[in-house]
Amino acid sequence: MTQQITHTAERNDEDEVKPHISQPLSLQRTRNSFTGIIILLVLISMLLLFSTSLLIPNLVQVITHPGQQGAKSTPTTQFAHTLPASPTPTDQNATPTAAPPIFSPNNIAIPPLQLPAGREIIYEQQNNIYMVSSTGDGSPQVITTPGYIYNQAVRPVLTPSGQLLYSGDGIYLTDIFGDTPEKIASLAPDLVITSMALSSDGSMVAWSTEPASGDGIIDIYAGPLTAPDKVFEQSSTTCPCFRVFAFMNDPAKHSNSTLLLTDGQQSHEAIQFGLWTLDLTAPLSATPRPLLDGNSPQGPLALSPYGNVLLYSSYEGQVPTPTDGSVPDDLAILKYANSLKVTTLDGHPLTMDISQTLLSEQHELRNSANYHWVSTPVFSVDGHTIIYSEFSTQSQPPYDRASALFMANMSGSGKQLRVSQAQLLATSNVRLLELGAWFDNHILTVYGDGSLYAMDIQSGAVATIVQTGAYARIIAVVGVGKI
Repeated sequence: MTQQITHTAERNDEDEVKPHISQPLSLQRTRNSFTGIIILLVLISMLLLFSTSLLIPNLVQVITHPGQQGAKSTPTTQFAHTLPASPTPTDQNATPTAAPPIFSPNNIAIPPLQLPAGREIIYEQQNNIYMVSSTGDGSPQVITTPGYIYNQAVRPVLTPSGQLLYSGDGIYLTDIFGDTPEKIASLAPDLVITSMALSSDGSMVAWSTEPASGDGIIDIYAGPLTAPDKVFEQSSTTCPCFRVFAFMNDPAKHSNSTLLLTDGQQSHEAIQFGLWTLDLTAPLSATPRPLLDGNSPQGPLALSPYGNVLLYSSYEGQVPTPTDGSVPDDLAILKYANSLKVTTLDGHPLTMDISQTLLSEQHELRNSANYHWVSTPVFSVDGHTIIYSEFSTQSQPPYDRASALFMANMSGSGKQLRVSQAQLLATSNVRLLELGAWFDNHILTVYGDGSLYAMDIQSGAVATIVQTGAYARIIAVVGVGKI
């Protein structure tokens, strides 16, 4: 106990001697800690307030404009087909594609078509007329055609004797193998040629002219190649504004004495509405007689070679213009046939017999992609078969087209004329498909997206002739050394 007291006393003495500094130091450290904590809390609070001030507007924007929170990207257009950056005329170094984009029904594999040698394909493109070998040997050659001007409404014609009839600043006749062209008719600078036709035997020519300004006189000329003359005239302000469709093929003694006219509706484009006949035995006095009403959206499409069977449409309409440049402007603005009918023209005066419907009209469809349209129908060489390109177009831009080729056979004539149901020949994914001239009675030339092809309508075999690089219209096929 004494020991305990002694220790206690000693500790008390030490406490008295030593200054009491431990307690004040502990209090100062506590006060500093409190101050730091308060400052830290203030800083954190300020940071939270600042962050909240930035966050709240964004939250408001999310609530009021939720669709704008996705990442923004530059809008791009994707085409179903790849286009060349800038289409150019015939590429002299182009090689035929290995697989033509024309497919047989059900994609049945068919060996490539072997084209006969000794043929030349004539086509027009961008104010030049070319000739290329059917076998693809050599480059396309430009035919000398002074004064020539490309015009979709006026197709150059190959005569039975092998000469080329073309238009521009006049009417010309030339040998495709190099003779100097002959100008058979001149054209005043203020006039435009709007149509041209050659009789089946090649002895007669006809064409029409209109004022370039649209105001003036419309003239129609017709007659022998060596001496055509004016046969009709009218004011351009009084429509129907007549232009030439074809010479009427008549095996009787009045052959080439009747001209078939159509209405261009004051346009210089390839427009054909209605159908009239003009008696050439009474030039400048005969009045056109109507066969098809020109006030309705109907017009002639083709006349059988050496025959009197007429293919026409009873309903034509406007097709959406592709926005990708795949169809030239002078084609895109045209009205296309939505129906096909076949009839016979006979009698004196000329009349239309009962019509046979090959393709029915379509009206008021909800989806424009369901409409069918017809392009470049042709008769076979013997006149017993009709081949045509049928296409549909997308309902939204770029309004790409999908095409197919159909064939129908005919029999009989007059009131006994019969037309079979059209059969599918081929399909294609090209954006513009047009039929051209015949090699023979079963091989037909075809244009598709910057290339020329040939197709055997019996076997379905296809061959590539040449890549033109841009739109080209096929004129004819000629046999070298056989003209």
